[in-house]
Amino acid sequence: MGKRRIRIGFVSTRLSGTDGVSLETRKWVSVLAELGHECFYFAGESEWPEERSYVVPEAHFDHPEIRRLNADLFNDYRRTRETSQKVQRLKDYLKDHLYRFLDRFDLGLLIVENALAIPMNIPLGLALTELIAETCIPTIGHHHDFAWERSRFKVTAASDYQMGAFPPVLPSVHHVVINSYAARQLALRTGLSSTIIPNVMDFDAEPPEPDDYTAGLRTALGVGEDEYLLLQPTRVVPRKRIEQAIELARRLDLPCVLVISHAAGDEGTA
Repeated sequence: MGKRRIRIGFVSTRLSGTDGVSLETRKWVSVLAELGHECFYFAGESEWPEERSYVVPEAHFDHPEIRRLNADLFNDYRRTRETSQKVQRLKDYLKDHLYRFLDRFDLGLLIVENALAIPMNIPLGLALTELIAETCIPTIGHHHDFAWERSRFKVTAASDYQMGAFPPVLPSVHHVVINSYAARQLALRTGLSSTIIPNVMDFDAEPPEPDDYTAGLRTALGVGEDEYLLLQPTRVVPRKRIEQAIELARRLDLPCVLVISHAAGDEGTA
């Protein structure tokens, strides 16, 4: 008897570009499609085929209404009644669209990419939590990073929302994290167990041939012809554990250059 094929809905604030969440989503989709499952996409911005996407601009963390909400909810310990009403209105609006997404594509599983981990769009997280509680649809919460990992969420007037939905404690939600540190912190802070699925590359795939853009990369980065290039494509923030990459470079005892690709500090609104 063959394995049952599932129609899977991916949900995130953004499924477009080269951010880590979008890139990792592509890898999961590739594996799931190879297994015979069908994938569909709900987001504030999507680069996936239009016929498989359900785009709601208010689901994006960079939507003007969401940016205004975040300005009201963070950097303070008190929110106004008007702010609470805006949160509820947007939550209900997004939940209605999530129900339509489920119905339109006849979905049997949700995979939520970071939208139940970090409160960059609180109405979306609340809408997802209510939808899952009301339908008991099997859900994988794929958590890339959490609110407690970012300093800008430490002063908050949204702690009730964060404790209820980021991430939610629901029987039909299975939590997936990307490393053992996140698993330990999730268990310590919420009591939730999780499965660790690290971000990986497909090392069986042949690398693309160099083009005009990459031909001068080593020279531009100051990497000599006889040196190895070690790349850590992350921001310079404590949770990225850059000290481990430095230790790896030392232990290799080879001529190498360690390149950290992104800027220092937190990532602002993204």
